[in-house]
Amino acid sequence: MKGFSGNCFGLRRRRNGFGMKTTFSKVGACLIVFTVVVIFICQDTALDSIARFAATMSSATGGEEETCLSRNQSILYRKVSPHKSSSYLIAKLRSYEELHKRCGPHTNSYKRSIKQMKSGQIDHNSTDCKYVVWVGLAGLGNRMLSITSAFLYALLTNRVLLINQEHDMVGLFCEPFPNTSWILPEDIPFRNEVRKFKQKYGHSYGKMLKSNTINYSTKLLPPYLYLHLSNDYDHHDKLFFCDQDQALLSKVPWLIMKSNVYFLPSLFLMSSFDQELNKLFPDKETVFHHLGRYLFHPSDRVWGLITKYYQDYLANAEKRIGIQIRIFDAKTSPFGSVMDQILACIQKEKLLPEVGTGKSIASPSKNQTSKVVLVTSLFRGYFDKLKKMYGEHPTKTGEVVAVYQPSYVGRQRSYWNSHNMQAWAEIYLLSLSDELVTSAWSTFGYVAQGLRGMRPLILYKIEGTIPDPPCGRGVSMEPCYHAPPIFDCKAKTTVDTATFVPQGTVLVCRGEEEINGFDMKTFSKAGAYCLIVFSVVVIFNCQDTTLDSITARFAATKSSAIDIEEESCLSRNQSVLYRKSSPHKPSSYLVSKLRSYEELHKQCGPRTNSYKRSLKQLKSGQIDHDSGDCKYVVWVADCGLGNRILSITSAFLYALLTDRVLLINQEQEMVDLFCEPFPTSSWILPEDFPFKNKMSGFNQKVGHSYGNLLKSNTINYSTPMLPSYLYLYLSHDCDHDDQLFFCDQDQALLSKVPWLIMRSNVYFLPSMFLMSSFDQELDKLFPDKETVFHHLGRYLFHPSDRVWGLITKYYQDYLAKAEKRIGIQIRIFSAKTSPFGSVMDQILSCIQKEKLLPEVDTEKSIASPSKNQTSKVVLVTSLFRGYFEKLNKMYGEHPTKTGEVVAVYQPSNERKQQSWENSHNVQAWVEIYLLSLSDELVTSAWSTFGYVAQGLRGMRPLILYKIDRTIPDPPCGRGVSMEPCYHAPPIFDCKTKKTVDTTTFVPHVKHCEDIRWGIKLFNTSS
Repeated sequence: MKGFSGNCFGLRRRRNGFGMKTTFSKVGACLIVFTVVVIFICQDTALDSIARFAATMSSATGGEEETCLSRNQSILYRKVSPHKSSSYLIAKLRSYEELHKRCGPHTNSYKRSIKQMKSGQIDHNSTDCKYVVWVGLAGLGNRMLSITSAFLYALLTNRVLLINQEHDMVGLFCEPFPNTSWILPEDIPFRNEVRKFKQKYGHSYGKMLKSNTINYSTKLLPPYLYLHLSNDYDHHDKLFFCDQDQALLSKVPWLIMKSNVYFLPSLFLMSSFDQELNKLFPDKETVFHHLGRYLFHPSDRVWGLITKYYQDYLANAEKRIGIQIRIFDAKTSPFGSVMDQILACIQKEKLLPEVGTGKSIASPSKNQTSKVVLVTSLFRGYFDKLKKMYGEHPTKTGEVVAVYQPSYVGRQRSYWNSHNMQAWAEIYLLSLSDELVTSAWSTFGYVAQGLRGMRPLILYKIEGTIPDPPCGRGVSMEPCYHAPPIFDCKAKTTVDTATFVPQGTVLVCRGEEEINGFDMKTFSKAGAYCLIVFSVVVIFNCQDTTLDSITARFAATKSSAIDIEEESCLSRNQSVLYRKSSPHKPSSYLVSKLRSYEELHKQCGPRTNSYKRSLKQLKSGQIDHDSGDCKYVVWVADCGLGNRILSITSAFLYALLTDRVLLINQEQEMVDLFCEPFPTSSWILPEDFPFKNKMSGFNQKVGHSYGNLLKSNTINYSTPMLPSYLYLYLSHDCDHDDQLFFCDQDQALLSKVPWLIMRSNVYFLPSMFLMSSFDQELDKLFPDKETVFHHLGRYLFHPSDRVWGLITKYYQDYLAKAEKRIGIQIRIFSAKTSPFGSVMDQILSCIQKEKLLPEVDTEKSIASPSKNQTSKVVLVTSLFRGYFEKLNKMYGEHPTKTGEVVAVYQPSNERKQQSWENSHNVQAWVEIYLLSLSDELVTSAWSTFGYVAQGLRGMRPLILYKIDRTIPDPPCGRGVSMEPCYHAPPIFDCKTKKTVDTTTFVPHVKHCEDIRWGIKLFNTSS
């Protein structure tokens, strides 16, 4: 296509979370932040002292973070640790950092070791580096504990720790070691396979011992071994904890370790590590405290969420109380019992004052708060109960108690990046508490108490009845090892390992006294280690972290179908509080058509009998033409979120016109962005669909490709035996044969095929208005041709509760009080042809030409205005921060000539597009929606991100024309239609088979204002 870029237009991806305003706590009126001095403020406290050796910004290949604000700023939020690290530990960590710098990814030593691994031969005379690769499993708490265990093992054995970072862990932590990365590079031979390694894997150490493939006298060892140290490991896997086995393992260059437990305590049972551990940790209760604070610093993205929440809800309280609630079995621990247990614990320990239930009070302001309670739970009920209790009644002591809960997701989603990000933010917030209450067995709580450096109050596990006492003070702040070995390596017999070391008393792991006859015991001088011993039952915590009228009438029913993720959809009913009422009314025919479609979807959707019959037909490969069964179109994702929203809308209109049911092939990056649009049924393609896992790899050359079959004459308009499904490739680079989809004769053929699999990244909807077979129906559906996406977009796309919470929070904090909101959406496709200075000048010229913002008086300066004074607020969305900074400085430092006060905000700036990450799609959707709430909107030419915002808003935006080395004159112009542009339309006449300008076919399809070869819908009067 002439002039069409191979890149996906429009979607800018997000990584930094919300860029929040800088606020300061009661630490002081003025904070001078400079890297060197801040480090030495806390040089004698715990592992904060060691942080100075890791404060250097990571610059090695593979390091995600360019900065790490939390490393230096944590002192402003976190209490100084009373637990001093040993000088030997500090020296050891210094030495390790040098080792990691010498042996880490992309060094010569690393390359030699990779070469040795590929060859399969070990050079025992080599002095090269050795490695332990950690592989993630289960929830974030489990992962942090097992990483810490793996790091201590690396420290003891002079190995380099590398983390196999999957998508769900990206962007959570800063790099811990200076000038290098701990992320396992992509070039390691089995990088894409390690997550699938199991006990039966060929290189599994336990399996090789069991089969005698390897033993203590084996001379030729493999270059790598797999260690299975998870909760379900067996006797042979546990031989890892024997000194004799460590002698063997020390000869193997690469150890691949999968773990979901805090196995660190068992290292203290091994004579080969005993002396070294005593020197490293004279205080046995502080191992995780020191190593956790050293390793885990929140990324700038997570740190922004933490500090924003802290400043908004926790900073002004005199005392902060964290209550972490984890329910493993709702049957044995019903809500009422757990709630009673929490209240009993609070009263017994005098954490919170009693309330006078005979009186009522107005909601307190944050400035009055004496105590604040931070609740973390997968469920909202505990928060609601506490909030109502302290929000409606005064306390007997006169203290004011506020209760907050950052999130409630209903269930654990361990493999979602956004879920882990939220979990990490909440763990860290809990660790800032003055008093901490945790749930027994919860790794989430273990991490929080360890980072805090305190012994928590533990809510004992409920087994039918509430324990008495309901909670108790932990005798150690160390995490518990849930599944330790229970045998003596020398005697080869089952034994109570708590008798191995003469370090003091044997203590019960708090929370559960006995399971199946086995006491769960801990040991150390001060009860530092928790070893839960049980051979039959292993309890493991995988933890925890307008169409408005149509929408209200036909989609407001709470979704109850199988597979529907959303339990509620707050945005569906609450959007009216934020969004301007649309002046564009849908036709009564469209309303009726949508009602009919919802009935069709209910009858034919996932798990229905009709769906099952059609699926059976699909698998058989035979079509029953006499059947009156349902037909389907399955949408497959491509490119960024803006492109996806537009192509889904196009696919939905096609389904509406052809009486098909639309199903979405939802990959991980799209999960939990939108509410289900149709009542009592789901639009998500079920997991049991025959080739679900292959569809993301479909391309033009796939066997069932319609264009490919036409090209090879395998199929034609007279073919009697059609396949049960066809693949339609309708993306920006589709060819002539693919585009025959838009011919009426081809639609007659396609109407006979039950399943159409459609991949698209474009708004192909306008081309359907060129087809005579759809012409009359479309005229009845959309008499106003400019409102197609506006109506269908508002009908289909409602933010999920998770996204809605972010939208409303940002709106209330930054946009709500302004008299006028102006959205400026900036998308740069080529920095060479559109340099920063030129784009900035274009934006300023547009603002002045259109009188969007007042001019400033550069001869005068002003103090920063408060939000209450704001006349206008500017919301900037861009991958880059420079445009925001320029506008913010301009209106923040100088008064306007009109006296108006202008505030400028930007939610995020992540610099590059990352279309396949769920957390970035969340951020993108938030910003698109916020832009759609603007009173005036400025968008960038060619940008699908802007198209979606203007369509949802229902307005013609000001378009910043594309710069091609020189600034356009005029710099911007008002769009003549609010419809999105189809970037890659067909350019031929289906009847004459000739190349033609398709905008000559009908008066309401014309070329786009921003892309001369694109087409879009216009009203004929435009």
